[in-house]
Amino acid sequence: MENYSKLNIYKKPLLQFMVFTVALFFATLIARFDYRLYLRGHFPYLISASVVLSLLFVLVKKVLTGRAVERWLLGGSVQPLEFAKISLVLFLSYYIVKKGNLRQWRYLFGALFFPILTALLLLAQPDRGGAVFILALTLLMVYVGGIPKKAYLAVLLLVGPILYIALSSKGYVAERLSAWKDPFADPEDSGYQIIQSLYAFARGGLMGVGIGQGIQKLGPLPASDTDYVMAVVGEELGFLGVLAVALLYSFLVGRLFLHAYRVKEPMGKLILFGTAVNFALSFLWNMAMVSNLIPPKGIALPFLSYGASNLFSSVLFLGIAQSVLNHQQVSSSNLFNTSSAFTPLRQA
Repeated sequence: MENYSKLNIYKKPLLQFMVFTVALFFATLIARFDYRLYLRGHFPYLISASVVLSLLFVLVKKVLTGRAVERWLLGGSVQPLEFAKISLVLFLSYYIVKKGNLRQWRYLFGALFFPILTALLLLAQPDRGGAVFILALTLLMVYVGGIPKKAYLAVLLLVGPILYIALSSKGYVAERLSAWKDPFADPEDSGYQIIQSLYAFARGGLMGVGIGQGIQKLGPLPASDTDYVMAVVGEELGFLGVLAVALLYSFLVGRLFLHAYRVKEPMGKLILFGTAVNFALSFLWNMAMVSNLIPPKGIALPFLSYGASNLFSSVLFLGIAQSVLNHQQVSSSNLFNTSSAFTPLRQA
């Protein structure tokens, strides 16, 4: 009982609540203003440049401290990767619409400059999973933005080497690939976290052991409140709990895609599409990782994983999306119309 009298035990939930409150305030403020007002002139470039500078600061911090891995801007509270996702969606939405499409080579290279630079800086941290996430989000957005088929090879030549470096099986990446293939080959070291995650799902079964009754979060499962939070959900709420979380994410992503289809203005359409892809990739990546469908590389689960940066950026994403909806005319066309939702972009 003495532990509960100490404020330290409430540190994480209090921090999450404070971050959520501040993020909600800013998201509400952003939603009130027309998104086109802060996507004018050089502002999108300034947002991207500020993210690049923050990543450079992290790299300098890594060199000065001599750490092998450094991903935080201020202590362990601000992670530039999470804000790079927002800047990427805003910059590409602005750039694609401003240039009309990406059918000219100079426009295509201009669109890929900031994402590739961001991915390279993430690799230097090293954060290979973050670099792959940024590139995946970029490729989906530039495809929707109107990249010609003849440019696919050029994009592959630009992005391919970065993907190869990120996925090459050297050092700790080789250990993670080995653990993914057979976690029981090294159950006490590289395969330990995967085994504990799978054990949590197995113990939860259909209905789970009950809220607060799980044992994996007490120590056996590392990162149980961040990267592997879904394993805790699986243990305590079972398959039905995991299914409920999946349905909630499906509802969120589905609504964003639906609004992206119905919004008429191309920039707002791309912003909604990028926001939906961000949440969809995050959920699918995290769920595949905790169930050992892909090699273990942590991507935070929006609104569930503990972490100030991810929570703040996720709420801001929704605030920006709401700004689009508040200041756009929405098409009443049938969702099952044979014409593509993104035809205006790809024919621009």
